[in-house]
Amino acid sequence: MEHLNRTTPPVQRPFDELSLTAPQLHRLGNGIPVYTLYNEQLELIHLIVQLRTGVLYETQKHTANFAYSLLKESSQQHSPDELAALLDFHGAHVSVSVQFDKTTITISLPSRNVTAILPIIYDFLVHPQYRQDSLDIYKNLKIKDLEYNSQKTDVRSTQLLLHAVFGDEYTAGQFSTRDNLQAVTIEQMIDFHRRTFCAENLSLFITGHINETIGSCIRSLFEQVPHGVASNNIHDLVLPVDPRPLISEEMANSVQSSITICQVKEGYGAADRHGFSILSTILGGYFGSRLMQSLRERHGFTYGISAGSVYFGNQSLFIINSDVNAAVTQAALDACFEELQRLQDEPIGYEELDSAQNYIIGDMLRDVENSVSYLKKYAFWSFQGLDETEFQRYSNSVKNIDADTILHLAKKHLKHNKFKQIIVGDTHSLK
Repeated sequence: MEHLNRTTPPVQRPFDELSLTAPQLHRLGNGIPVYTLYNEQLELIHLIVQLRTGVLYETQKHTANFAYSLLKESSQQHSPDELAALLDFHGAHVSVSVQFDKTTITISLPSRNVTAILPIIYDFLVHPQYRQDSLDIYKNLKIKDLEYNSQKTDVRSTQLLLHAVFGDEYTAGQFSTRDNLQAVTIEQMIDFHRRTFCAENLSLFITGHINETIGSCIRSLFEQVPHGVASNNIHDLVLPVDPRPLISEEMANSVQSSITICQVKEGYGAADRHGFSILSTILGGYFGSRLMQSLRERHGFTYGISAGSVYFGNQSLFIINSDVNAAVTQAALDACFEELQRLQDEPIGYEELDSAQNYIIGDMLRDVENSVSYLKKYAFWSFQGLDETEFQRYSNSVKNIDADTILHLAKKHLKHNKFKQIIVGDTHSLK
């Protein structure tokens, strides 16, 4: 038996281009756009219900998460236990993700069971009957989570970051408390759902073995989604609310400190987003990044560190975060800014840039390697007002970027005084 020689890397072949097939688009009678990717080899229907709503649209803390997370507990026809058994029996899975300005409901089920189970799923999505006992159970779970997380430095660091960025005006910036968890009512959830789950806010993305029976079932159901008022685009916020460059909070007896470095930036439509995304990857976006090599491999301060952007409206948050040994909090913070400065002072070498380019292209290809992953990526592009041509535009940017461009972008975006620093844990050693 031939042994694999793991000291020899596999042959690399340069990526040229990939022309993606656009999903077919049609609109339902109520105006909902439906994007369809046919895949006869997939005996599964993967359906994404994407809504323009999220925590930045709520007026009462937790309403968005409660209203959408409890949908599976709110069937008019079945108790929560009965519904869970039905979904399990039909091989159906429903998940919900509530973000700043977007809520995504993902449904997957075998093609053969669509007509049997999708009407039941549709009913609790569109006409939820929220139950007080389910709400009470969910509140208790969230209160226990709150108590458990109160001693976790990374959770507290995220709370302080959001409060510094959004303040108390937006619920995203308000601290979670036992009182505001208990304050959420079924009436508030009903009102939030009614205002946001409407045809004007909704898009559908479907892939799988879609025959006429399945297509007809989906169309006939979602054409009944009622009309409403479209959610306004999130207006540009004056951020951050808290002007202090450093926010630190001591957590007694903590063996680690959580470091968060954040900058408010332009949104997904920014002119140099492609270049900044590549710069972000070089800085902290993969295992071979500058920050990983410095803080983990060279200094041993942490198991991991990351850098990336979170998008909402026409803005974004660029965030670097890590959990480090408490004894080296200041040294780790200094090391982060040393890497930020080094990118501004020294042109990146050919091998490092080539490695980052190969990683990014590989990551892009994984995003579109099958119809389900491609559908998820397309749904994201669509929310940003883009289409499948974004893949080629970004890949061209990745292939053509050079060291001078990276240096210019670093000088423009990575200046020390543009970043807010949040430290939770051992703060005694901070300068």
